Amino acid sequence: MKKFLSLLLAAALILALCVPGFAAGAQRSSQALTVNGVARTCDIYNIGGYNYFKLRDIAMLLNGTGSQFSVGWDASSQTVSVRTGSPYSKLGGELEIGADKSATAKNSPQTITINGVKKTGLSIYNIGGNNYFKLADLGAAIGFDVSYDAATRTVLVKSRGTLRNQVRLTATADAGHGYLDKFIFIGDSTTYGIGFYQAWGYNGYYPYRDTLCPHSQVWVPKNGYILLSRTAIDQVYCDQMDQMMFIPDAAGAVKPAYMMITLGVDDISTISQQDFYSHYTKLVNAIKAQSPDTRIILNSIYPVAKSYQYPGSINPTKINTANEWVEQIAKDTGCRFLYSYECLVGPDGYLPENLQNGDGLHLTGDAFVLVMNYIRTHAFY
Repeated sequence: MKKFLSLLLAAALILALCVPGFAAGAQRSSQALTVNGVARTCDIYNIGGYNYFKLRDIAMLLNGTGSQFSVGWDASSQTVSVRTGSPYSKLGGELEIGADKSATAKNSPQTITINGVKKTGLSIYNIGGNNYFKLADLGAAIGFDVSYDAATRTVLVKSRGTLRNQVRLTATADAGHGYLDKFIFIGDSTTYGIGFYQAWGYNGYYPYRDTLCPHSQVWVPKNGYILLSRTAIDQVYCDQMDQMMFIPDAAGAVKPAYMMITLGVDDISTISQQDFYSHYTKLVNAIKAQSPDTRIILNSIYPVAKSYQYPGSINPTKINTANEWVEQIAKDTGCRFLYSYECLVGPDGYLPENLQNGDGLHLTGDAFVLVMNYIRTHAFY
C-alpha cells in the first residue's frame, strides 16, 4: 500500500511539472497609477510582487511624450514590433478594465522586436488571451522611468526627455543618398518622374544619377498613373518581385525600411474630404498590417504652376486644404508627414514655371532634385 501511495504521489508530481507555467499568486492589482504626475487607470495585474501591464495600454499612456512608441503586429511571424519615438496608433479598447482573469495567467512565449531587433529577457504573461508585460522590464527596454511610492501605494511612470519626433518631419542634417536607397516611393504620375529622370537623364544628359532613385524604388502602375480612390483596385509594378501587385501585398513581400506615399492631387477635384480620408487611411493601415516595421511617410501634394490649364479643379487653395488632410491622416495612423510642398512653392503660392515640365502639374528633373534633397534633410530617424 505504501509503495502504491508513493508511486501515486510521484505520478502527481510529474503531472504537475508537465502543466504549462501558470502563475501562482497572480491577482488584480489594487495599486494606483500616475503617468507624469497625472492619475490614470488601466488593467494591472500583480504577479510575484511585480506589476504587469498590456503593452498597448502603456503605449497609449505615453503617447505624445518623449517616451512614446508604436506597436505593430506581424501575423506571418507572430511577432509584436515596437518602434520607439513613433506615435501610437489607437486600435480601440485601450485602458479598458475588464473582468478579473488572474486565474488564467500563464507564461507567454510571445516574440517581440524593438526597433527591428528581437528582445529577450522580458517577463510576459498571457492573461485572458492578452499579453501582459512586467512594467519594470518595459521601462528599461523602451526608455521610461518606473518607481513606487509606498506611502500612497502608487506606481509612478515618467517619460524621458521631450517629444522629438513630431508628425511633421523637421529639418535635420543631410542623411545622404544612402538614406534614399532605403525608400520605396508610392504615388501617381507626380511620383513616376523620380525614376524617369534618373533613368533617362534630363535635357539629354545624366546630371541626377547621384540624386534621384531608380525605377526599382518607384512603385506605380505601368502607365505611371493611379488615383488615391483606386489604390484598393489598381496594381503597381513591383520591380523586386517582377510582377504587378496590390500595394499592401508588395509591401508585405519586400518589407522596405521606408515608404513614401504621394497621392491625392488628381482626387481633390472629384472626391469629398470624407472619401479622401477613408481611401488614404485604408491604404496606410493595409500597408502597416502587411509590413509593420516599415516607416511610412505621407508626402504633401506638390504645388501647381499658374500655367496649369484647369485651375478650377486643382489650385493652391485646394492643395493647401488637402495637405492639411494628409497631415491629419499621418497623425491618426501613426505615420510622419513630409511637407515637401514648401521646397517647390514660389512666393506667389504657385510652382515656378521653370520647375514644371510643360503642363503646369508635373515636375522637371530640377524640381525632383529639390524634393529628394528635402527628403534627405528632413530625415525620419
